[in-house]
Amino acid sequence: MEIPLYFYIAYEGLDRLSPGSEDTTLEALDRTDFNVDEELNMLDIACGVGSSTILLANRFKNSTVEGFDLFKHYKDSLDEKIKENNLQDRVFAYEMDMNDPDFANEEFDLVFCEAGIEIIGFEKGLIEWKRLLKSNGYMIVSDISWLKKPSAESRNFWKNIYSEVDTIENKIEVIEKSGYEFIDYVIVPKNDWNNYYNKLEKNLNQLSSDKSANDFVKQLRKEISFYRNNNEDYSYVFYVMRKD
Repeated sequence: MEIPLYFYIAYEGLDRLSPGSEDTTLEALDRTDFNVDEELNMLDIACGVGSSTILLANRFKNSTVEGFDLFKHYKDSLDEKIKENNLQDRVFAYEMDMNDPDFANEEFDLVFCEAGIEIIGFEKGLIEWKRLLKSNGYMIVSDISWLKKPSAESRNFWKNIYSEVDTIENKIEVIEKSGYEFIDYVIVPKNDWNNYYNKLEKNLNQLSSDKSANDFVKQLRKEISFYRNNNEDYSYVFYVMRKD
Protein backbone atom coordinates (compact mmCIF):
# COMPACT_ATOMS: atom_id res chain seq x y z
CA MET A 1 0.00 0.00 0.00
CA GLU A 2 1.55 3.26 -1.17
CA ILE A 3 1.21 6.37 0.98
CA PRO A 4 1.29 9.70 -0.91
CA LEU A 5 4.14 12.07 -0.13
CA TYR A 6 1.81 14.75 1.21
CA PHE A 7 0.80 12.42 4.05
CA TYR A 8 4.38 12.27 5.29
CA ILE A 9 4.77 16.05 4.90
CA ALA A 10 1.62 16.62 6.98
CA TYR A 11 3.05 14.64 9.90
CA GLU A 12 6.72 15.55 9.46
CA GLY A 13 8.40 16.56 12.69
CA LEU A 14 5.50 15.49 14.91
CA ASP A 15 6.57 13.32 17.81
CA ARG A 16 3.47 11.15 17.40
CA LEU A 17 0.70 10.56 14.86
CA SER A 18 -2.20 11.22 17.23
CA PRO A 19 -3.01 13.45 20.21
CA GLY A 20 -0.98 12.49 23.25
CA SER A 21 2.18 13.18 25.21
CA GLU A 22 4.93 11.43 27.13
CA ASP A 23 3.32 12.47 30.42
CA THR A 24 -0.03 10.92 29.50
CA THR A 25 1.55 7.71 28.24
CA LEU A 26 3.62 7.44 31.43
CA GLU A 27 0.48 7.99 33.50
CA ALA A 28 -1.09 4.97 31.77
CA LEU A 29 2.04 2.87 32.27
CA ASP A 30 2.03 3.75 35.97
CA ARG A 31 -1.31 1.96 36.31
CA THR A 32 0.54 -1.37 35.97
CA ASP A 33 2.38 -3.05 38.84
CA PHE A 34 5.61 -3.44 36.87
CA ASN A 35 8.87 -2.59 38.58
CA VAL A 36 10.92 -0.37 36.25
CA ASP A 37 13.99 -2.53 36.95
CA GLU A 38 12.34 -5.78 35.84
CA GLU A 39 13.50 -7.63 32.74
CA LEU A 40 10.33 -7.58 30.64
CA ASN A 41 9.36 -8.25 27.05
CA MET A 42 7.23 -5.49 25.55
CA LEU A 43 5.49 -4.97 22.21
CA ASP A 44 4.40 -1.66 20.65
CA ILE A 45 1.78 -2.29 17.96
CA ALA A 46 1.40 0.33 15.18
CA CYS A 47 4.40 2.17 16.57
CA GLY A 48 4.30 5.03 14.05
CA VAL A 49 7.37 7.26 14.40
CA GLY A 50 8.44 5.21 17.41
CA SER A 51 8.24 7.79 20.20
CA SER A 52 6.30 5.48 22.53
CA THR A 53 8.58 2.55 21.72
CA ILE A 54 11.59 4.56 22.88
CA LEU A 55 9.63 5.82 25.88
CA LEU A 56 8.95 2.23 26.93
CA ALA A 57 12.63 1.38 26.60
CA ASN A 58 13.71 4.41 28.62
CA ARG A 59 11.13 3.74 31.31
CA PHE A 60 12.01 0.06 31.66
CA LYS A 61 15.78 0.09 31.21
CA ASN A 62 16.32 -3.66 31.57
CA SER A 63 13.53 -4.66 29.20
CA THR A 64 13.38 -5.69 25.56
CA VAL A 65 10.98 -3.65 23.44
CA GLU A 66 9.80 -4.59 19.96
CA GLY A 67 7.80 -2.22 17.78
CA PHE A 68 6.19 -2.63 14.41
CA ASP A 69 4.23 -0.67 11.86
CA LEU A 70 2.64 -1.56 8.54
CA PHE A 71 4.63 1.09 6.69
CA LYS A 72 8.36 0.91 6.02
CA HIS A 73 8.68 4.69 6.43
CA TYR A 74 7.76 4.40 10.11
CA LYS A 75 9.78 1.24 10.67
CA ASP A 76 12.78 3.20 9.35
CA SER A 77 11.89 6.13 11.63
CA LEU A 78 11.98 3.85 14.65
CA ASP A 79 15.29 2.35 13.48
CA GLU A 80 16.77 5.88 13.43
CA LYS A 81 15.55 6.57 16.96
CA ILE A 82 17.00 3.26 18.15
CA LYS A 83 20.42 4.24 16.81
CA GLU A 84 20.17 7.79 18.17
CA ASN A 85 19.44 6.40 21.64
CA ASN A 86 21.99 3.56 21.46
CA LEU A 87 19.31 0.96 22.07
CA GLN A 88 20.26 -1.55 19.38
CA ASP A 89 20.82 -4.27 21.97
CA ARG A 90 17.23 -4.35 23.25
CA VAL A 91 14.88 -2.39 20.95
CA PHE A 92 13.87 -3.81 17.58
CA ALA A 93 11.73 -2.51 14.71
CA TYR A 94 9.70 -4.48 12.18
CA GLU A 95 7.45 -3.89 9.20
CA MET A 96 4.35 -5.91 10.01
CA ASP A 97 0.54 -6.00 9.83
CA MET A 98 -1.38 -5.75 13.12
CA ASN A 99 -3.89 -8.23 11.70
CA ASP A 100 -1.20 -10.91 11.72
CA PRO A 101 1.57 -10.11 14.21
CA ASP A 102 4.35 -12.64 13.71
CA PHE A 103 5.18 -13.39 17.33
CA ALA A 104 4.86 -16.46 19.52
CA ASN A 105 1.98 -17.02 21.90
CA GLU A 106 2.52 -15.68 25.43
CA GLU A 107 5.70 -13.86 24.42
CA PHE A 108 5.09 -10.46 26.04
CA ASP A 109 4.59 -9.00 29.50
CA LEU A 110 3.07 -5.88 27.94
CA VAL A 111 1.25 -5.28 24.66
CA PHE A 112 0.88 -1.56 23.98
CA CYS A 113 -1.03 0.22 21.22
CA GLU A 114 -1.50 3.97 21.19
CA ALA A 115 -4.34 5.26 18.97
CA GLY A 116 -4.06 2.34 16.57
CA ILE A 117 -6.54 -0.30 17.66
CA GLU A 118 -9.32 1.44 15.74
CA ILE A 119 -7.67 0.16 12.55
CA ILE A 120 -8.50 -3.45 13.43
CA GLY A 121 -11.40 -2.64 15.78
CA PHE A 122 -11.42 -2.40 19.56
CA GLU A 123 -13.02 -5.76 20.38
CA LYS A 124 -11.25 -7.64 17.60
CA GLY A 125 -7.87 -6.25 18.65
CA LEU A 126 -8.37 -7.22 22.29
CA ILE A 127 -9.37 -10.75 21.34
CA GLU A 128 -6.76 -11.42 18.65
CA TRP A 129 -3.80 -9.85 20.47
CA LYS A 130 -4.58 -11.60 23.74
CA ARG A 131 -2.59 -14.67 22.66
CA LEU A 132 0.60 -12.55 22.64
CA LEU A 133 0.39 -11.89 26.38
CA LYS A 134 1.87 -14.00 29.12
CA SER A 135 -0.42 -15.02 31.96
CA ASN A 136 -1.08 -11.89 34.07
CA GLY A 137 0.46 -9.75 31.33
CA TYR A 138 -0.86 -6.26 30.70
CA MET A 139 -2.44 -4.73 27.64
CA ILE A 140 -2.66 -0.96 27.28
CA VAL A 141 -4.55 0.49 24.32
CA SER A 142 -5.98 3.93 23.64
CA ASP A 143 -9.20 4.42 21.74
CA ILE A 144 -11.67 7.20 20.94
CA SER A 145 -14.41 7.25 23.57
CA TRP A 146 -17.37 9.38 24.56
CA LEU A 147 -16.73 11.42 27.71
CA LYS A 148 -20.39 12.30 28.14
CA LYS A 149 -23.60 12.00 26.18
CA PRO A 150 -22.44 13.32 22.80
CA SER A 151 -24.21 15.87 20.67
CA ALA A 152 -25.99 14.75 17.51
CA GLU A 153 -23.24 16.50 15.56
CA SER A 154 -20.53 14.43 17.24
CA ARG A 155 -22.41 11.19 16.63
CA ASN A 156 -22.90 12.05 12.97
CA PHE A 157 -19.26 13.06 12.57
CA TRP A 158 -17.90 9.82 13.99
CA LYS A 159 -20.45 7.27 12.75
CA ASN A 160 -18.83 7.00 9.29
CA ILE A 161 -15.26 7.25 10.59
CA TYR A 162 -15.19 4.74 13.43
CA SER A 163 -18.28 2.76 14.37
CA GLU A 164 -16.85 1.54 17.71
CA VAL A 165 -16.75 4.94 19.40
CA ASP A 166 -18.54 4.27 22.69
CA THR A 167 -18.73 5.29 26.34
CA ILE A 168 -15.94 4.43 28.74
CA GLU A 169 -18.35 2.18 30.63
CA ASN A 170 -19.22 0.20 27.51
CA LYS A 171 -15.55 -0.10 26.55
CA ILE A 172 -14.87 -1.57 29.99
CA GLU A 173 -17.64 -4.11 29.41
CA VAL A 174 -15.97 -5.16 26.15
CA ILE A 175 -12.64 -5.51 27.97
CA GLU A 176 -14.13 -7.79 30.61
CA LYS A 177 -16.12 -9.78 28.06
CA SER A 178 -12.87 -10.35 26.15
CA GLY A 179 -11.33 -12.08 29.15
CA TYR A 180 -9.33 -9.32 30.82
CA GLU A 181 -9.32 -7.85 34.28
CA PHE A 182 -9.97 -4.13 33.85
CA ILE A 183 -7.45 -2.10 35.86
CA ASP A 184 -7.95 1.60 35.11
CA TYR A 185 -8.25 4.25 32.41
CA VAL A 186 -6.53 7.55 31.61
CA ILE A 187 -8.17 10.24 29.49
CA VAL A 188 -5.90 12.05 27.03
CA PRO A 189 -6.26 15.71 28.13
CA LYS A 190 -7.27 18.62 25.93
CA ASN A 191 -3.80 20.12 26.13
CA ASP A 192 -2.39 17.06 24.33
CA TRP A 193 -4.94 17.50 21.54
CA ASN A 194 -4.27 21.22 21.22
CA ASN A 195 -0.49 20.79 21.05
CA TYR A 196 -0.87 18.06 18.45
CA TYR A 197 -3.29 19.98 16.24
CA ASN A 198 -1.27 23.21 16.46
CA LYS A 199 1.79 21.40 15.09
CA LEU A 200 -0.28 19.60 12.47
CA GLU A 201 -1.82 22.87 11.25
CA LYS A 202 1.62 24.38 10.61
CA ASN A 203 2.48 21.43 8.39
CA LEU A 204 -0.84 21.64 6.56
CA ASN A 205 -0.06 25.26 5.68
CA GLN A 206 2.96 23.97 3.74
CA LEU A 207 0.63 21.86 1.59
CA SER A 208 -1.65 24.71 0.54
CA SER A 209 -0.15 24.84 -2.97
CA ASP A 210 -0.25 21.07 -3.54
CA LYS A 211 -3.48 20.45 -5.46
CA SER A 212 -3.16 16.68 -5.08
CA ALA A 213 -3.41 17.14 -1.31
CA ASN A 214 -6.53 19.35 -1.36
CA ASP A 215 -9.02 16.72 -0.19
CA PHE A 216 -6.62 15.36 2.41
CA VAL A 217 -5.89 18.80 3.85
CA LYS A 218 -9.57 19.76 3.79
CA GLN A 219 -10.50 16.63 5.76
CA LEU A 220 -7.81 17.21 8.40
CA ARG A 221 -8.81 20.86 8.83
CA LYS A 222 -12.41 19.73 9.25
CA GLU A 223 -11.29 17.24 11.92
CA ILE A 224 -9.34 19.93 13.78
CA SER A 225 -12.17 22.45 13.65
CA PHE A 226 -14.70 19.87 14.75
CA TYR A 227 -12.65 18.86 17.77
CA ARG A 228 -12.22 22.45 18.89
CA ASN A 229 -15.99 22.92 18.80
CA ASN A 230 -16.88 19.58 20.42
CA ASN A 231 -13.98 18.72 22.72
CA GLU A 232 -16.21 18.05 25.69
CA ASP A 233 -17.75 15.06 23.90
CA TYR A 234 -14.81 12.76 23.19
CA SER A 235 -11.14 11.99 23.60
CA TYR A 236 -8.68 9.20 23.29
CA VAL A 237 -8.74 7.11 26.44
CA PHE A 238 -6.01 4.69 27.55
CA TYR A 239 -7.45 1.44 28.87
CA VAL A 240 -5.23 -0.62 31.15
CA MET A 241 -6.12 -4.29 31.54
CA ARG A 242 -4.55 -7.56 32.64
CA LYS A 243 -4.92 -10.96 31.06
CA ASP A 244 -6.93 -13.30 33.28
